Amino acid sequence: NDRITNTQNYAAAKDADAAISTSGVGGGGVGGGPSLKELELDRPIRYALGDPVESWLNGLLCLDCDHASFGAEDDDGFGDSSSRPNNGNTTMELKGGAPSPAECELYHVDRDALFSYHRLSESFLQKLWGLYTSAHYKNTPNDLQMLSDAPAHNLFVLLGPTAEDDGSGDAALPDVLAIVQTSLEGRLSRKTVQAQLARGHRSAGDLIPWTMSQQFGDGNFARLSGARVVRAAVHPQVQGMGYGSRAMELLYRYYNGEMVSLDGADDDDDDDNESEDETRSESSDSSDEEPTSDALLHRESPKPRKRLPPLLLPLSSLPTPKLDWLGTSFGLTPALHSFWSRRAGMTLLYLRQTPNDLTGEHSAIMIRALPKRSGWDDAWLPAFGADARRRIGRLLGGAFRGMEVRLAVSLLGDAAVDSNDRKRIRDPNALREVQRRSGSESSRLSPDELRCHLTSHDLQRLELYGRNLCDHHLIGDLVPSLANLYFTGRMTGWGNDGGEFRLSSVQSALLCGMGLQRKGVDELVAELSLPINQVLAMFNKAVKKMSTAFHNLLVEEESKDLVPGGKGGADGVKKAEANVRRIRDVVGQTLEEEEAEGATAAMDALEKRQQASGQRKSKAKAKDSGVTGTRMPAEINDPEIMKYALKGTDEEWAKALEEKGDAPGGGTIQVKSTKAKTPKKRKAEKSSEDVMEDVLKNEKNMMSSSGKKKGKKAKSKTKKSRKST
Repeated sequence: NDRITNTQNYAAAKDADAAISTSGVGGGGVGGGPSLKELELDRPIRYALGDPVESWLNGLLCLDCDHASFGAEDDDGFGDSSSRPNNGNTTMELKGGAPSPAECELYHVDRDALFSYHRLSESFLQKLWGLYTSAHYKNTPNDLQMLSDAPAHNLFVLLGPTAEDDGSGDAALPDVLAIVQTSLEGRLSRKTVQAQLARGHRSAGDLIPWTMSQQFGDGNFARLSGARVVRAAVHPQVQGMGYGSRAMELLYRYYNGEMVSLDGADDDDDDDNESEDETRSESSDSSDEEPTSDALLHRESPKPRKRLPPLLLPLSSLPTPKLDWLGTSFGLTPALHSFWSRRAGMTLLYLRQTPNDLTGEHSAIMIRALPKRSGWDDAWLPAFGADARRRIGRLLGGAFRGMEVRLAVSLLGDAAVDSNDRKRIRDPNALREVQRRSGSESSRLSPDELRCHLTSHDLQRLELYGRNLCDHHLIGDLVPSLANLYFTGRMTGWGNDGGEFRLSSVQSALLCGMGLQRKGVDELVAELSLPINQVLAMFNKAVKKMSTAFHNLLVEEESKDLVPGGKGGADGVKKAEANVRRIRDVVGQTLEEEEAEGATAAMDALEKRQQASGQRKSKAKAKDSGVTGTRMPAEINDPEIMKYALKGTDEEWAKALEEKGDAPGGGTIQVKSTKAKTPKKRKAEKSSEDVMEDVLKNEKNMMSSSGKKKGKKAKSKTKKSRKST
């Protein structure tokens, strides 16, 4: 039958090739050539039309869940797939509407009941697989087998508030708003991990522990246990309404031990017993009774059971395993990264550099710590997160250069995330690990670190550009340093009034695109769909804001030792005062004290000289100042000083004061000068010898002058004779 069908299809395809080869270039009969014919191959190749084997196999492996009917089925739970209409998502219409996400609850699906071959269980399985198909998951029979057999896999569904109040029959199946499939990973031996990585091998399974141990070189991470979200899907009619966030919130609370167990199960079992339980089958039975947890997987008897466990169990009735983290791995897209980071609260720790060959997406791993349940300090997550952001920032100019700038900014996250993570860490050892992973001991930029990135001339260029005195090309070499300082959280605390330093979303995108991805202005204009003048204006504001922060940083450093409360607080002021006293004590006395001491010493020396010279030396006229009647000592005979000497004796001044006292009114007091007039000396008469010398000199002068005149005349005559000849 298959051979005959294949022959017919081959003949039809050959006729189509012949029609295409004989048609004209323009087609449609233009120019007299034959027109193209549309052929449709609707006969199946593997099975005949309406083959019941194909219908049974598609129903068994859930291969036709994209158009499966969610209503009443046949007694065997499948029905004829050839007679089902392909109505797309209309067959998945919700019966109970869209309830509030806060009223919905998460339930655990018992896989023994799900794969029990019961009619309602099979219908519910078709619903679940239909949600996977609507979420564009490529379902294969291997995925279905893994869900049914893998002991580490668990299945959770988000149902509405009326899920437990429905009646019986097919209508009792509740509306599945969201579905989450998880897999327990981790708890690997450190020696095993190191031995495998040393040989370059990696065991199958445990995706996140092996990847984290290899990327961060930390074998201790593999010893932690966690749950990886393998698949997550939301009903296509209620996507974007918060049901996915509600499901992840309840799942986190369950794994973190925040759900109260109603059956009183002991959640604090030993690690050895718990690891042994994880390797056992969730459903094993050797009789018709309900399976016991002590039966191993290889002893399970695969036959129909009479007593089945409940299909759906609330999380409050399940024991909570001890886990350290909750993570996921997916192909990176802006929408998925926004959901897992903002809605699910996870941190990006790994991004593969080579994209997927089929989808072109980079594989990403995101993790959220569970500190309450495990009892471990979750400081390892900020340390790995800081290291991952630093690595991704360096690779944006290489392997991730073609990434959209909006996605690149969201990967680097908020600049204040790293500082906030450090503030809530109490353990000093954990804080040192964060500092070691991030490459800096402090989240606050220091002046010395700033000088390592930018020189004083670079800061001057930034200031000129911030004042619109130069073009943006002048600071093109400085933009990578600015982007590195901002996206690594080094600008923390340098905002307005000492707050957090933040840039707007557009400014961050421009700084990331030009500084880290090395994109030009024209590329960012086309990518952001903004006019070029607005792009340059926003970039100028960002650079100006950072330049102002750098200026404030340097000003604060210079003013620490000058103002109270600066460097060291009151200790700084005391040190400054001590420095002033030390400088003042370099000289034993001040300038005023030294002048007063010098004046006193001079007066003492003068008095001693007067006493030694006696009265006779003071009356000597040879060394007098030449001014009679002065009150100055005789030893002072400097003409410059004597210009300002008071004339007159004491008797003359006393007489002038008495005369002035009798006169009415004020006025000046004058004392007549008694300066002795020296007679002019007459010139001495010249002797006869002197007269003779003067006469001889005059004659010589006259003779020399007459000789010079004759020489000049002779020279003039010779010149005239030469001219005449």
